[in-house]
Amino acid sequence: MTLMKGTGMAGCEVVADIFPVSVKWIQGKKTLDDVDIDTAEDAEEFLSKLWSLTGVPMERQKVMIKGKSIKPGVDLSKLPLKSGAVLTLMGTSESLPEAPKERVKFIEDVEDEEQQVALMEGTPPGLLNLGNTCYMNSTLQTLKCVPEFVQAISNSTTVSEGDTQASLVKSARGVFQQLKGSSTVNPSVFLESLRQCYPQFAERGEGGHPMQQDAEECMTNILSTCKHVLQNESAMEVEGREMPNSIQDLFGVHVKSTLVAEEGNESEEKEDDVMKLTCHISAETSHLAMGIEEGLNEKIEKFSPAMGKEVIFSKSTKIDKLPKYLIVQFVRFFWRKDSQKKAKILKSIKFPKMLDTYNFATDDLKRALDIHRHAEIVELPDADASNPHPPMEDPRGLAIRYRALIEKHPDSGNVSEWRDAAEKYEKIAEQLAAGEHVPDTSSPLSGKYELCAVRRWPLQALSKV
Repeated sequence: MTLMKGTGMAGCEVVADIFPVSVKWIQGKKTLDDVDIDTAEDAEEFLSKLWSLTGVPMERQKVMIKGKSIKPGVDLSKLPLKSGAVLTLMGTSESLPEAPKERVKFIEDVEDEEQQVALMEGTPPGLLNLGNTCYMNSTLQTLKCVPEFVQAISNSTTVSEGDTQASLVKSARGVFQQLKGSSTVNPSVFLESLRQCYPQFAERGEGGHPMQQDAEECMTNILSTCKHVLQNESAMEVEGREMPNSIQDLFGVHVKSTLVAEEGNESEEKEDDVMKLTCHISAETSHLAMGIEEGLNEKIEKFSPAMGKEVIFSKSTKIDKLPKYLIVQFVRFFWRKDSQKKAKILKSIKFPKMLDTYNFATDDLKRALDIHRHAEIVELPDADASNPHPPMEDPRGLAIRYRALIEKHPDSGNVSEWRDAAEKYEKIAEQLAAGEHVPDTSSPLSGKYELCAVRRWPLQALSKV
């Protein structure tokens, strides 16, 4: 039988043969007779037909004809195929799906209340809006994404009687505990503590309604309070020994700045600890990294003792120590001199799921980050399939990679740092294996941060990889 399939580009007719063949299915212990095969079509069409006849998926099929294999993409016209030819099929069929034990319900067929329950299933609990309190709710939900912060608050033993700051920490502990459940949480106790500690959040506008507030200001105050309370607790726990402050370790950024006056030769070096980076938004800003760069390099006006007047200084800032979690604020509000009011910048700014802070670092920090980045790309020796190398998140995995670097580059100037790092993580691995507590207070090793929370208001938090 001959079938006309169409006309080729040169005007030549393309002729295809369709004829029946037999397929001997080994696993199925039967032969399929009179299976039509079209040699002008792709082999995938024929294999798909066998799938429908036998239930053997194409990826499991092995079809042979006189020692030649039929696979997707094979030109059937070049195989020894003819009417009545016998092909061999090897492969097991998929098991048929079991009928559902209960009748399937579609969301459109159930009552409204059941729809709401079904749609909310698996969704984390929310916080009630108590009247323009979305700034507070978004801040709490963001901080909830930092398990170490939640744990530090949960472990706090401060007595809050008569102490508004301790009361704020205690009420935060209550909110985080409630958010572990599945029901909507009413944060009224926390809101009252926040307003007692910081009265500006109790301001009301026309008609007595609570005024809208700035989420960045809310987070700054909450972190400042928690830092103060937890630091005092640590000082009380171990007398005469300064304990590391967990809030500073989690969020604190140590920066070094150089200020150069545009008039005269005055310059100044400064170091500071901040709890966030800022993303400045100008007409040219389109990406988070650009905004951070603008925030680290800016012009400020300050009094110059040498000039005896206010002078414009060019300020260049570099990061010297990174925290485990990095907070970045989108600076969307600015002061308009013409109207003497705050104005909001509505420009869209793109931000990545992974932020690399390497270009914002000092040379000393870059050298420290390079040590780990070398370990990320080193080629490891072959491992047994039953006992693969541990991942980089495992201290053993890091130690193996540093040892591999030393072996591959014994003459490198970084050998000393790699050896120290290998010994450090080998010791940590031994401590963990022995069940000892190993506090994690180190900076991110690579300087790369993975997005973990985005606030509705102009702030976002990023966590270490």
